Amino acid sequence: MLTNGENGRVRPRVLRVTVLFHESQALGSGIAVARVLERLSEEYGWLTSGWFPGDGPLFDQFHSSMSTYGKYRRPVAVSVRGWREAPGPLARLRATPKYLNQLKNMLLHVRPHVVHANTLHSLPEATVAKRLGLPVVLHVHELPAPGLKRAATLTWAGGIADQFVAVSGPVAEMLEPYARGAPVTLIHNGVPIIERTKPLDGRAVVVGTVGAVCRRKGTDVFLEAAARVQARRPDITFEHVGPAETSGDHAFDRRVARECQAGNVEMRGPHPGIEAMEDWSIFALPSRQDPFPLASLEAMMMGLPVVASNVGGLREQISHLVNGILVEPGDPASLARWIERLADDAELRQRLGAAAARTVRDRFGLARQVRLVHGAYIEAMNRPHPPPAP
Repeated sequence: MLTNGENGRVRPRVLRVTVLFHESQALGSGIAVARVLERLSEEYGWLTSGWFPGDGPLFDQFHSSMSTYGKYRRPVAVSVRGWREAPGPLARLRATPKYLNQLKNMLLHVRPHVVHANTLHSLPEATVAKRLGLPVVLHVHELPAPGLKRAATLTWAGGIADQFVAVSGPVAEMLEPYARGAPVTLIHNGVPIIERTKPLDGRAVVVGTVGAVCRRKGTDVFLEAAARVQARRPDITFEHVGPAETSGDHAFDRRVARECQAGNVEMRGPHPGIEAMEDWSIFALPSRQDPFPLASLEAMMMGLPVVASNVGGLREQISHLVNGILVEPGDPASLARWIERLADDAELRQRLGAAAARTVRDRFGLARQVRLVHGAYIEAMNRPHPPPAP
């Protein structure tokens, strides 16, 4: 977008965007958008600012790249269990108006041209922006289970968003009935293209996964598959990278604790996944549901053969036996069989890994995501907006 500058010269008009983050952990949805912000500034001249829900790895990693940021501990929770966590529901309710007012003051100070609400969990913050008359782009990374809660959440979202961004086809299909005329744009997550520095062959086989320790990511399936493989092939080692979550599912927690105590998997905790992948031979992602994971794309970019569940957006990343392996969710026996086959077949590992890297370069590079997000911002700005609420 251009305006006349001094002495008749043409100069770019600065556009401002504020991104609303709902979590402090540096997980896939936050990292995917924070990377885009850095490139939007460089390539399209956007002046970026961010709203962070308190201190944490996401803030530490990305706040310095922003012109302005706000940081305030978020009392708003996204589940009944979350509201019950310390300091408790009453204290959280009392703190919520001040939290939202702090956000309002930041938006009035920055006066962004568009607000990017990153995930459905950011709807309370997005509502503040909407009431100020600001265009809202709602970036949906989730595929919640069907039910009353999902319907209520998406109905709320339909009244807020001027533009939806869906990370995968299944997410776009979920949003369409609730969009109320707002465009729903499919924009796959992208990753920066980097080269692997360590060779894949000539080393012991290491199988890794990245993700929070939780039922949705199939941590229990990964742990059980590791136990099955190591019972026959103790030479194959396993690593898990990612933070632990309090699931509230006691049976799941006990199962994970039991498998961890068996010592079949090295639990590395929070750690840059891309660094760990340099030492891996195979990547596994046995999610029970996954809208469009970033970790699998990074593994593919690194030339690793990926064994993943045939769910959600993973089907848009991987074609079975073309650039990876798809297995049914919740099936540790199948996951174990494919891991063993890949461990024994270096040629298959190399072929699938090379095809995976080409797929990322051709379809899921970060530059494409940046260009499409820029277009979504412009489209949201060009939609009619009512005056701010009094």
